[in-house]
Amino acid sequence: MYLTFFACVKSREAFVSGMEDPMIAPAEKAPRTLSKTRLDMIEAGGRVCQLLGVPRSTGQIYGLLYLSPKPLSQDEIAELLGISKGSASTGTRQLLAWRAIRLVWVHGERRDHFEVELDLGNLLRAGYSDFVKPRLLSSQKRIESMASSLDEEFADGILSREEYKICSERLKSFARIQKKLQALIP
Repeated sequence: MYLTFFACVKSREAFVSGMEDPMIAPAEKAPRTLSKTRLDMIEAGGRVCQLLGVPRSTGQIYGLLYLSPKPLSQDEIAELLGISKGSASTGTRQLLAWRAIRLVWVHGERRDHFEVELDLGNLLRAGYSDFVKPRLLSSQKRIESMASSLDEEFADGILSREEYKICSERLKSFARIQKKLQALIP
Protein backbone atom coordinates (compact mmCIF):
# COMPACT_ATOMS: atom_id res chain seq x y z
CA MET A 1 0.00 0.00 0.00
CA TYR A 2 2.84 2.35 0.84
CA LEU A 3 4.38 1.68 -2.59
CA THR A 4 1.10 2.46 -4.34
CA PHE A 5 0.78 5.71 -2.44
CA PHE A 6 4.42 6.57 -3.18
CA ALA A 7 3.90 5.83 -6.89
CA CYS A 8 0.82 8.09 -6.97
CA VAL A 9 2.70 10.90 -5.24
CA LYS A 10 5.66 10.52 -7.61
CA SER A 11 3.30 10.42 -10.60
CA ARG A 12 1.56 13.58 -9.44
CA GLU A 13 4.90 15.32 -8.92
CA ALA A 14 6.10 14.27 -12.37
CA PHE A 15 2.85 15.46 -13.95
CA VAL A 16 2.97 18.79 -12.17
CA SER A 17 6.64 19.38 -12.93
CA GLY A 18 6.21 18.30 -16.57
CA MET A 19 8.74 15.49 -16.25
CA GLU A 20 8.02 12.05 -17.61
CA ASP A 21 7.40 9.37 -15.04
CA PRO A 22 8.41 5.86 -16.11
CA MET A 23 5.45 4.45 -14.18
CA ILE A 24 2.94 6.30 -16.35
CA ALA A 25 2.12 5.11 -19.84
CA PRO A 26 3.45 7.56 -22.40
CA ALA A 27 0.90 10.09 -23.54
CA GLU A 28 -0.40 10.17 -27.08
CA LYS A 29 2.24 11.32 -29.50
CA ALA A 30 2.00 14.99 -30.25
CA PRO A 31 0.75 15.63 -33.77
CA ARG A 32 3.60 15.95 -36.22
CA THR A 33 3.97 19.06 -38.27
CA LEU A 34 4.82 19.01 -41.95
CA SER A 35 7.41 21.21 -43.60
CA LYS A 36 6.36 23.79 -46.18
CA THR A 37 7.98 21.69 -48.91
CA ARG A 38 5.98 18.61 -47.91
CA LEU A 39 2.77 20.67 -47.66
CA ASP A 40 3.40 22.06 -51.15
CA MET A 41 3.96 18.53 -52.51
CA ILE A 42 0.76 17.33 -50.83
CA GLU A 43 -1.17 20.25 -52.36
CA ALA A 44 0.33 19.63 -55.82
CA GLY A 45 -0.60 15.94 -55.70
CA GLY A 46 -4.13 16.83 -54.65
CA ARG A 47 -4.55 19.32 -57.49
CA VAL A 48 -3.27 16.91 -60.14
CA CYS A 49 -5.67 14.20 -59.03
CA GLN A 50 -8.53 16.66 -58.85
CA LEU A 51 -7.86 17.70 -62.46
CA LEU A 52 -7.99 14.03 -63.47
CA GLY A 53 -11.33 13.56 -61.74
CA VAL A 54 -9.84 11.54 -58.89
CA PRO A 55 -10.46 12.42 -55.24
CA ARG A 56 -8.12 15.14 -54.05
CA SER A 57 -7.19 13.05 -51.01
CA THR A 58 -5.70 10.35 -53.25
CA GLY A 59 -3.23 12.84 -54.68
CA GLN A 60 -2.53 14.24 -51.24
CA ILE A 61 -1.66 10.75 -50.01
CA TYR A 62 0.74 10.31 -52.92
CA GLY A 63 2.33 13.69 -52.25
CA LEU A 64 2.73 12.88 -48.56
CA LEU A 65 4.31 9.50 -49.24
CA TYR A 66 6.51 10.84 -52.03
CA LEU A 67 8.45 13.05 -49.64
CA SER A 68 8.13 10.82 -46.58
CA PRO A 69 11.45 9.60 -45.21
CA LYS A 70 9.81 6.42 -43.88
CA PRO A 71 6.80 4.22 -44.64
CA LEU A 72 3.53 5.42 -43.10
CA SER A 73 0.47 3.53 -41.84
CA GLN A 74 -3.05 4.47 -42.89
CA ASP A 75 -3.65 5.94 -39.44
CA GLU A 76 -0.56 8.13 -39.77
CA ILE A 77 -1.62 9.20 -43.26
CA ALA A 78 -5.11 10.11 -42.03
CA GLU A 79 -3.71 12.03 -39.06
CA LEU A 80 -1.08 13.95 -41.03
CA LEU A 81 -3.50 14.91 -43.80
CA GLY A 82 -6.48 15.50 -41.55
CA ILE A 83 -8.65 13.10 -43.56
CA SER A 84 -10.87 10.26 -42.43
CA LYS A 85 -9.51 6.74 -42.13
CA GLY A 86 -12.00 5.74 -44.81
CA SER A 87 -10.55 8.29 -47.24
CA ALA A 88 -7.05 7.11 -46.37
CA SER A 89 -8.09 3.51 -47.04
CA THR A 90 -9.78 4.32 -50.34
CA GLY A 91 -6.87 6.46 -51.50
CA THR A 92 -4.20 3.92 -50.62
CA ARG A 93 -6.16 1.14 -52.36
CA GLN A 94 -6.43 3.25 -55.51
CA LEU A 95 -2.72 4.11 -55.41
CA LEU A 96 -1.86 0.43 -54.88
CA ALA A 97 -3.98 -0.48 -57.92
CA TRP A 98 -2.06 2.07 -59.99
CA ARG A 99 1.21 0.70 -58.60
CA ALA A 100 2.06 4.21 -57.40
CA ILE A 101 2.70 2.98 -53.85
CA ARG A 102 3.52 -0.38 -52.32
CA LEU A 103 2.89 -2.19 -49.06
CA VAL A 104 5.94 -2.64 -46.87
CA TRP A 105 6.55 -4.58 -43.69
CA VAL A 106 7.77 -2.59 -40.71
CA HIS A 107 9.49 -4.62 -37.97
CA GLY A 108 7.42 -4.77 -34.81
CA GLU A 109 4.27 -3.36 -36.45
CA ARG A 110 1.08 -5.22 -37.30
CA ARG A 111 -0.44 -2.45 -39.40
CA ASP A 112 0.13 -2.10 -43.12
CA HIS A 113 2.61 0.60 -44.05
CA PHE A 114 3.01 2.25 -47.41
CA GLU A 115 5.80 3.86 -49.33
CA VAL A 116 5.87 5.49 -52.72
CA GLU A 117 6.95 3.57 -55.81
CA LEU A 118 9.70 5.76 -57.23
CA ASP A 119 9.42 4.30 -60.75
CA LEU A 120 7.07 6.90 -62.24
CA GLY A 121 6.78 4.79 -65.39
CA ASN A 122 4.41 2.47 -63.51
CA LEU A 123 2.25 5.42 -62.51
CA LEU A 124 2.21 6.83 -66.04
CA ARG A 125 1.31 3.45 -67.59
CA ALA A 126 -1.47 2.92 -65.07
CA GLY A 127 -2.68 6.50 -65.53
CA TYR A 128 -2.80 6.04 -69.27
CA SER A 129 -4.72 2.77 -69.15
CA ASP A 130 -7.10 3.96 -66.40
CA PHE A 131 -7.74 7.53 -67.54
CA VAL A 132 -6.44 8.63 -70.90
CA LYS A 133 -7.31 5.63 -73.07
CA PRO A 134 -10.91 5.21 -71.82
CA ARG A 135 -11.55 8.94 -72.18
CA LEU A 136 -10.18 8.98 -75.73
CA LEU A 137 -12.42 6.06 -76.67
CA SER A 138 -15.39 7.70 -74.98
CA SER A 139 -14.77 10.98 -76.79
CA GLN A 140 -14.55 9.16 -80.12
CA LYS A 141 -17.93 7.53 -79.52
CA ARG A 142 -19.39 10.86 -78.40
CA ILE A 143 -18.16 12.61 -81.55
CA GLU A 144 -19.69 9.85 -83.70
CA SER A 145 -22.97 10.21 -81.81
CA MET A 146 -22.99 13.99 -82.26
CA ALA A 147 -22.30 13.62 -85.99
CA SER A 148 -25.22 11.20 -86.29
CA SER A 149 -27.51 13.58 -84.36
CA LEU A 150 -26.38 16.45 -86.54
CA ASP A 151 -27.31 14.53 -89.71
CA GLU A 152 -30.74 13.70 -88.26
CA GLU A 153 -31.39 17.30 -87.23
CA PHE A 154 -30.48 18.51 -90.71
CA ALA A 155 -32.69 15.85 -92.33
CA ASP A 156 -35.60 16.83 -90.03
CA GLY A 157 -35.20 20.49 -90.94
CA ILE A 158 -34.14 21.55 -87.46
CA LEU A 159 -30.87 22.97 -88.80
CA SER A 160 -30.40 25.17 -91.83
CA ARG A 161 -27.84 24.21 -94.47
CA GLU A 162 -25.47 26.91 -93.13
CA GLU A 163 -25.83 25.73 -89.50
CA TYR A 164 -25.30 22.14 -90.58
CA LYS A 165 -22.20 23.05 -92.58
CA ILE A 166 -20.61 25.01 -89.69
CA CYS A 167 -21.40 22.34 -87.09
CA SER A 168 -20.26 19.54 -89.38
CA GLU A 169 -16.93 21.24 -90.15
CA ARG A 170 -16.27 21.89 -86.47
CA LEU A 171 -17.11 18.33 -85.46
CA LYS A 172 -14.81 17.00 -88.19
CA SER A 173 -12.05 19.30 -86.94
CA PHE A 174 -12.59 18.07 -83.41
CA ALA A 175 -12.54 14.44 -84.63
CA ARG A 176 -9.19 15.05 -86.39
CA ILE A 177 -7.69 16.42 -83.17
CA GLN A 178 -9.03 13.45 -81.24
CA LYS A 179 -7.52 11.00 -83.79
CA LYS A 180 -4.16 12.77 -83.56
CA LEU A 181 -4.26 12.37 -79.79
CA GLN A 182 -5.02 8.66 -80.17
CA ALA A 183 -2.11 8.28 -82.61
CA LEU A 184 0.18 10.20 -80.27
CA ILE A 185 -0.80 8.09 -77.26
CA PRO A 186 -1.34 4.51 -78.51
